Amino acid sequence: MCDHHRTTKPSPRAIALEHGEAHDHDHAAWTRRDFLVRSGLAVAGGGAMLAGSMPVRALEPSALLQQLAALDTDRVLVILQLGGGNDGLNTVVPKTNDLYYQRRPTLAIAANETVALDTDYGLHPAMQSLEPTWGEGGMAVVHNVGYPDANLSHFRATDIWLSASDSEEYLTTGWAGRSLETLFPDFETAPPAFPPAVQIGTSNPLLFRGQSAGYGMALFDTELFLQIVQGEPVYDPAAVPPTPWGDELAFLRTVANDSFRYADAISQAYEAASNATEYPEGNMPASLAGCARLIKGGLGARIYLVSVGGFDTHANQADEHALLLQQVSETVAAFYADLAATGDADRVLTMTFSEFGRRIEENGSDGTDHGTAAPLFLFGGGVIGGLYGDGPDLASPDPNGNLVHSTDFRSVYATVLQEWFGLEEAVTTSILGGSFGIIPMLADPVATEPEGVPLTFGLEQNSPNPFGSSTQIRFTLTEAGLVRLQVFDLQGRLISTLVNEARAAGQHHIPFDADALPSGTYLYRLEAPEGVRTSRMTRVR
Repeated sequence: MCDHHRTTKPSPRAIALEHGEAHDHDHAAWTRRDFLVRSGLAVAGGGAMLAGSMPVRALEPSALLQQLAALDTDRVLVILQLGGGNDGLNTVVPKTNDLYYQRRPTLAIAANETVALDTDYGLHPAMQSLEPTWGEGGMAVVHNVGYPDANLSHFRATDIWLSASDSEEYLTTGWAGRSLETLFPDFETAPPAFPPAVQIGTSNPLLFRGQSAGYGMALFDTELFLQIVQGEPVYDPAAVPPTPWGDELAFLRTVANDSFRYADAISQAYEAASNATEYPEGNMPASLAGCARLIKGGLGARIYLVSVGGFDTHANQADEHALLLQQVSETVAAFYADLAATGDADRVLTMTFSEFGRRIEENGSDGTDHGTAAPLFLFGGGVIGGLYGDGPDLASPDPNGNLVHSTDFRSVYATVLQEWFGLEEAVTTSILGGSFGIIPMLADPVATEPEGVPLTFGLEQNSPNPFGSSTQIRFTLTEAGLVRLQVFDLQGRLISTLVNEARAAGQHHIPFDADALPSGTYLYRLEAPEGVRTSRMTRVR
């Protein structure tokens, strides 16, 4: 189903300023692609460009997006790309690790300055605006996310994250746009009235690319987005030379404007809502503010992608990184306050990613060079807040001195697809090219039953909660089948398997003896033929 292209050409070393020509070439290629995308000179797949105009691109094939459009859910995923390679160690600070302070004598963040996450980790102080979100359980931090044999080229590493490929596997389709099977045969002849996905920013549109024609839109500039929602034509038919060639160009631009299918839907959704909070200045905040209006205005898109650059902090990192993290944190906080004003916060999940992290050691230019693994964040009412996965092991780097990842990024993708959108595991396995573990950090996967049919299968809140030495967990089955009920800690480690057997339809009460457990928050997860449910409980002594 997927296009795989392999090459034996090794990637050049381009991870640090001292790598000279190779480093400059990689950055030039990365910047050149960004320029071409912004200027409308780079066109692939089903896109089109008219000279002197801003780019607008139809999304490529998408069995996944078709499935999402057919699901009985209004859930939304917002993907926030931190372009350039975010320094994970200074974002989620290992504040009790002496090696961190030894390797970064200048750049290390003092432990007492961090925003405490637990006894061992804290956020960069510039992320102070997210402290209430963390305290309310609306933020999950996945430690040390990466993949085997990480590529440290901006260009290539970004494609790996967008396509969900292996390091040496070259895919021409994105994980969100992968064609899995022929679904909805009338999709092209009777497309939905809204774009299944929207991209705002300068990121490569590979994420939404599939095998055959699809429907959606990518806006590579915030100005273009505002131009569209204000009802202005995308292409200016009057800005042409007074020649026969100019007359033909004006005609083509008029046709292009008329054929831009989703301009009216975007404009109507944008005008149907307003922003209830103020956002910081900048393109990324403006893009997320626009997404909030489209979501609240009922556009119907399932996935949004917003990108922000500047995280390639080879030099003078301290101030630049702080400003970037402050903008991202304040924008995310404003975004959810905005959505909460209309009751939409619980149906919107935001996930961050960056093409790679930075090296453990600081360099000689008051910065850090290209590294491997880094933390990933999820925000929203459906998040079970906490730290997940094993933290970075600074004492056991790889032979190149980089962090060895502990969580594969495709496990995060699988979790979102299965437990947020409710896709079946077999479908997710096809999308990602393999089976990757689920991280129990999202509550109550989406219901996919037809509208009007009451949902009776469910996992209830344990009672009492908080609890002392024991509690009761209740769940309801509408059909008999094999059931597994397990308890995990917030790092995803299995604590206990309470049920692993066939159970009859009906309500079930399961006691949980926690007398040996320390105080803290734990997750309990139900797997049954009807679906998967996860919730959390708190043990107090």
